[in-house]
Amino acid sequence: MPRENFSPKHVDPVNFHNDDDEDEEEFDLLKVMNDMKVHERRNVYALKGLLNEYKSVRAKFREELSRLEVEHLRDAQHFHDIRAAIVCGTRDITDEEIAAAQASLAAETTSSGVRAISSSDEEPDAGDAKRDENKAGKKSVRVVSPQEDPGRLEKAAAAPDGGIPDFWLTAMCNAEVLDSTITERDRPALSHLQDIQLEHIDGDPHKGVRINFHFSPNEYFTNEVLSKTYRMAFDEDSGEVEIDSMSATPVDWKSREKNLTVILKKKKQRHKTKREIRVVTREEKCPSFFNFFTNPLGGEDEDEDEDGDGKEDEKRDEKEKGKKTDDDDDDDDDDEEETAELHIELGQVLMEELVPKAAFYYTGKSVEETALALIKKFSVESDDEDGDEDDDSDDGSDIGGKSSKKPAPSGGKTNQPECQQQ
Repeated sequence: MPRENFSPKHVDPVNFHNDDDEDEEEFDLLKVMNDMKVHERRNVYALKGLLNEYKSVRAKFREELSRLEVEHLRDAQHFHDIRAAIVCGTRDITDEEIAAAQASLAAETTSSGVRAISSSDEEPDAGDAKRDENKAGKKSVRVVSPQEDPGRLEKAAAAPDGGIPDFWLTAMCNAEVLDSTITERDRPALSHLQDIQLEHIDGDPHKGVRINFHFSPNEYFTNEVLSKTYRMAFDEDSGEVEIDSMSATPVDWKSREKNLTVILKKKKQRHKTKREIRVVTREEKCPSFFNFFTNPLGGEDEDEDEDGDGKEDEKRDEKEKGKKTDDDDDDDDDDEEETAELHIELGQVLMEELVPKAAFYYTGKSVEETALALIKKFSVESDDEDGDEDDDSDDGSDIGGKSSKKPAPSGGKTNQPECQQQ
């Protein structure tokens, strides 16, 4: 006789009812246990006791883990502050730091094929040139020295405070998920990004994390800091801390023309009663990285028709004609859930990858490591033809468009990093 397959959820064996019932009765564990045999009840009580002990141990583990995460972020922030000073050009590099960095990079050269950056103005020796010549046919990512990239050197010299121009923009473009959200219009604004910092909400990592983007004064928005907050909640069933809600700092755009998340379109419109023709300007949403600073599940309202530009009349006319309006698109729950998932994925990449390892992504070494990992996993070599395949699937999210280009290392070109163009 074949064994019957039971539902994975707990079913009351005494008061069984169909799942189609609208009002499901609350499960009465005591009643079920009273109907059990004595030895069955003893076993269940023992298992419940073990579960309670496990929960107690797990709670202590979470407390200890929270303490370690706070200490780790405090220690890491010390290095991140130094990194920010170097990127902004407010801190000089010592000879000891250069020597230590060169020694570390030299130790990695054999295994990774990444060449160290020269710290002097001397020309590369013949040995270096010969080694580069031998490696010309191999696929690898290397850091280009300042002598080989005069364009980047000139740009650094032209910067008012020195530092590393476009450091965070380059690093983000070398992170595949982030690169897919950056459009050509975003790049000038993201060039003003000076630092990205993490902080725990109320000093407790289990309450949530806030990602702070620090910008220099620019022509696009007035905010000095744009933040994205992820609030966490403990799920008793899974035993893990999960993202419960998201919020973001609204971008204070200096004008409608500077708003990178919309495109302005002008349209002639005739008034119904006066029969006068007027030109109205409509805002149409477009892909942009700065859509990241919204709450995809917040149900934000559209701008009110304060200036009497006819937007509300136009929407009403479109509804009367049976057309789908922007309001109808905003009410699409599926799109909101997809956008929320993308925001969560971007937050994880920023918190776990980009912020702690920004220099790793800036140099382009991440591209090489990814290729080596794929070769090791699938036992195939990465050919140039593999990158020529186009991804026909559209994301459908307003946060950015997917890029068919691979992330480019910072030293590979003299111009700005290759991001998704719109």
